[in-house]
Amino acid sequence: MTMTGRSEHAEAGFTLIELLVVMIVMSILSLALANFITDWLQASSTAQTRTNLLINAEYGLDAVTTDIRLSGNADQNNRWADPNAPGGQFGWQSNSQTLVLAEIATDKNNNVIFSDDDEYIPQKDNQIYYLSGSTLYRRTITSDSSNDAAVTTCPPAIATSSCPADKTVATGVTSWSVSYYDANESLVAPTSARSIQVSITLSAPLDSQTISASYSTRMVFRND
Repeated sequence: MTMTGRSEHAEAGFTLIELLVVMIVMSILSLALANFITDWLQASSTAQTRTNLLINAEYGLDAVTTDIRLSGNADQNNRWADPNAPGGQFGWQSNSQTLVLAEIATDKNNNVIFSDDDEYIPQKDNQIYYLSGSTLYRRTITSDSSNDAAVTTCPPAIATSSCPADKTVATGVTSWSVSYYDANESLVAPTSARSIQVSITLSAPLDSQTISASYSTRMVFRND
């Protein structure tokens, strides 16, 4: 009888309470794992979005600094008339939100165009960086030389084949600023600047939050 009783007990398996305990523990572990995976995926997505924004910010400002390096100076106003300029044909102004660059004009063979051949004074186009809504644009205003290889651009809404759209530099811009420095690292008026610092912040929605990334760089003008 004793032997039979022990055998029946050994084959009885788990009790209902034991099964419930195991199920509860497994549920808790599954929930914890699910929360961990969700948090990890969200963190990974946030990091990827911020990385993409930073790459776009760097790429956009690389274009700006390239134009700064190729320019001789910043103009206070655009030197060539622009019928689409704010406040009149010469309404572009270099300030903390707008950058008006004087870039040497070249012909189709990349030869410098001179406004005064005897004095070797180069002709210059204007490259203008401005923010409209959340988009940073670059407008080109070419010189009056018939040999100028550059093409004047227009606002995207009224662009034509003869006046193509302003170049889009960056989208999703929430902040854009320009600072002007002399050789002594002092802030100066745009026309007295030896170098220019540009800063930008880009943002993008992700689920219920907004992800942002900021980038800043400085470039020195080349000598004329």
